[in-house]
Amino acid sequence: MKAQQIKERLGVEEAHMLEFQQFNLLWDKKSKDYEEQCDNNIKAMKDRHLEELKEFQTKLLEKQQKPKFSTVLLNYRKIEERLARSKNYGEAHKVKAKADRLEATETEQWNQKKQKEMFQQESQFKATKRQELSALQKRINTGREAFKKQRQLALERLVQRYQNVKNELDASQNLERINAEKQGRTSLLLSDSVRRKGSIMANL
Repeated sequence: MKAQQIKERLGVEEAHMLEFQQFNLLWDKKSKDYEEQCDNNIKAMKDRHLEELKEFQTKLLEKQQKPKFSTVLLNYRKIEERLARSKNYGEAHKVKAKADRLEATETEQWNQKKQKEMFQQESQFKATKRQELSALQKRINTGREAFKKQRQLALERLVQRYQNVKNELDASQNLERINAEKQGRTSLLLSDSVRRKGSIMANL
């Protein structure tokens, strides 16, 4: 009986180890699949953000306006035109030179202003996309933590099932031992009784 009970316990242990190995294989695969999906989602979002940024920059350049010159420069151009019409080319050339220098200065200032505005708009756009990516990463982390809890709960259920089977087997084997001991004692008592009767009969 003892050998049989040891064999039964070893069978339970082996079945549990096999189930535990299968459990790890299954959940490791689930974990790998989840991480691959997360990586794909992040990459897809980054690629989409890059395309959206290029489109945004193109639209900014298309919306670029021509410089708005000052009234001083506009007056210079009018004077230059008037002098040229009156064939006062010397004065017209002097005014034109002043107007050209002023236009170059104002154009540079305008470009710097617009570049600053574009940079600010682009920075805001990028900040929005960073927030979107951060939100995705937070969802991924939340999902990862939920996955870990699910695995832990599943493992606890697996261990509990093993413990229940082991407890049931122990109880069953204890009962078998008790019954075997009772049967052994009964057999001894019967044997003693038979021997005593035989002794009595022999003395008669």
